[in-house]
Amino acid sequence: MKRIIAISLAIATLLSIAWVAVPMALIYPFRAQTPDRLAIGHALRTRSAPLTLVLLILGLFAAFLLWRRLASWRGRAVAGLAVVTLAGCAWLGWSNTFEMMFHPLPHPEFASADEAKEVADEDLVLGVRIGDEAKAYPVRAMAYHHLVNDVISGEPIVATY
Repeated sequence: MKRIIAISLAIATLLSIAWVAVPMALIYPFRAQTPDRLAIGHALRTRSAPLTLVLLILGLFAAFLLWRRLASWRGRAVAGLAVVTLAGCAWLGWSNTFEMMFHPLPHPEFASADEAKEVADEDLVLGVRIGDEAKAYPVRAMAYHHLVNDVISGEPIVATY
C-alpha cells in the first residue's frame, strides 16, 4: 500500500510540473511559434489553475497517508519536497507567469535614426505615425516586452507586438 501511495504522489507531482512547464515551453518568445503549438499551450494554460489545485490536494492527502508509514527522514523529506513542488505548481497555475515575464516599457527612450546604435539597418521595426510625428519601435525589443506606452503628437498610444 505504501508503494502505491508513493507512486501516486510521484505521478501527481510530475503531472503538475508538466502541466505548468509545457505551456511555458510552447508559448515562448524569440522563436517560431505555430498556431497548433500556441493552441495547445493556451488550452493547457487555461486549465492549469483547477488541475494543479486538484493535484495539490491529492498530493497532500497522499503525503499525509505516507507520513506515518515512512520511517526514515529521507523518505519524509522526499514526500515534503513533492508537496512543496505541488504547491509551487499550483501557485504558478493560478498566477499569470507570462505577465510576470512580459511587461510594458513604461518610459521608453528614443533616439534619432542617426543616433540609434543598437538598431542595425536590417533590423525590423514597427512604425507609428500620427500627424507630423513618427516613431519606430525595434521588433527585437518589442518581442520581449510586447507593449510600449508612448505619446505621439500629444496622443497616448500603446504599441504592441
